[in-house]
Amino acid sequence: MGRWRPTRRQVLTHGATAAGGMLLGCGGAFAAGRWAGRGEIPETGDPGAVLDDGSRLNPTAVRGVVFASPSPDGTARTLRPLLRRIAAGDDPPLAVAGVRHSMGGQSMLAGGWMLDTRPMNRIDLDRAGRVVRVGAGTTWRELIPVLNAAGLSPKVMQSNHDFTVGGSLSVNCHGWHTGHPPIAGTVRSLRLLTTGGDVLTCSPAENAELFGLVLGGYGLFGIILEADLDVWPDAIYTPTFDAMPTREYVSTFTSLPGSAEMAYGRLSIGPGGFLSPGPGFLEEAIMVRFTPEPGTVGTVLPLSRPGAPELQRAVFRNSAGSDVGKTLRWWLERDAAPWLAGPMSRSSIQNEPAAVFADRSAQTCDILHEYFVPQQRLWDFVQQARDIIRAGRVELLNITVRDVRRDSRSTLAYAREDVFGLVMSFRQERTARGDGRMRDAARALIDAAISVGGTFYLPYRLHATGDQLRRGHPMWDAAMAAKVRLDPHRVLRNTLFDTYAA
Repeated sequence: MGRWRPTRRQVLTHGATAAGGMLLGCGGAFAAGRWAGRGEIPETGDPGAVLDDGSRLNPTAVRGVVFASPSPDGTARTLRPLLRRIAAGDDPPLAVAGVRHSMGGQSMLAGGWMLDTRPMNRIDLDRAGRVVRVGAGTTWRELIPVLNAAGLSPKVMQSNHDFTVGGSLSVNCHGWHTGHPPIAGTVRSLRLLTTGGDVLTCSPAENAELFGLVLGGYGLFGIILEADLDVWPDAIYTPTFDAMPTREYVSTFTSLPGSAEMAYGRLSIGPGGFLSPGPGFLEEAIMVRFTPEPGTVGTVLPLSRPGAPELQRAVFRNSAGSDVGKTLRWWLERDAAPWLAGPMSRSSIQNEPAAVFADRSAQTCDILHEYFVPQQRLWDFVQQARDIIRAGRVELLNITVRDVRRDSRSTLAYAREDVFGLVMSFRQERTARGDGRMRDAARALIDAAISVGGTFYLPYRLHATGDQLRRGHPMWDAAMAAKVRLDPHRVLRNTLFDTYAA
């Protein structure tokens, strides 16, 4: 267990090294240097008076930034005077933000105040009870090593560690964890600062209405100060790879043994997109399952760091605008990964940054979509998506399939039954034309998801029409009625609220 073995993501670097050698032989040093240059990881700047989010398409001038205190009680004391001034109409409303990875202004408000929760990052672990109390500003990158040292790991989180826990709860995130609902299902209780300045404990049994509204409520129903989360025993996971036609993904998934604790799928994105239309686009799939090795469950295991991130980035970024690059990536995942990937701990699998792969060019940006469809309707949706993406001339860079079980806790639940979540990453021009194409494609994809009984995720670009929002999220109007009752002065607002409910 002590020797280094690559994670699934790190497998890409091994294939990239070989591919880089071939490129050198065929294209010369200049082409190889340009290829390798795509692997340079850009730095991100500190926030200023004009803020943006993960889209880099929402520059927003705010009134100012208020920083949380390290302790929840200190944060409450700091914010109460501001909350009173906002309620009295003497100050603009407040939006709540962590790392601002959302893409439609969900963490910002033009002319408003913004609360940066990141100083609120205290961690208290009850190892015996398998529960951790976490400040809302804590990033998973900070939490994972603490859990790992105790032989534990997050039960549910995103597939990357860049985000804050409070942000994850506010969007009700999910990840590669099989057989689980979204993160709301792991929350034992949370402490919430209301717009009236009260600090309340919320759980399924105490202040249950607020509990359901806040989880997946995008910071509109109160300010999460800290939360008690269930955690999961760490273990060494052995990966297993299966390849199949996408039309057989559901039957393959449902026939697999139930011992896997994490899993994800990928669909082939090229060739066959709008760059060079042809057969094969989204028609082939791979499924990767992670099963715990006997004798390792609950043990303290080494926490590996991402390997050669520059090469991982180069492989991903060089697939943008290139059918050759997309084909190379698919070969690496489908054919090379089963030979190269080895056992890794659960914590190490989750200890990976998304920022490594981000597009920071001046001309283009990466935009995420996600659609949730009933498991038996996966292929019906994929066929529609294939035609929409081709016709819309939008470039799909990646599509991941995740198992998400029914959510019975969140008012704005997106998993109202067992669903597959399809996470799509697109590259678009940072122009009005590029945004218009993406908007049109998003609306068509939303209609496709709704037509098969599914819905779409709300942390991304606000391209949905109001009618689509309400068809995809039938509890929206009820949640907004509760918002008006609980926050009559609209103390907490953001661009999501102003777009669809103001």
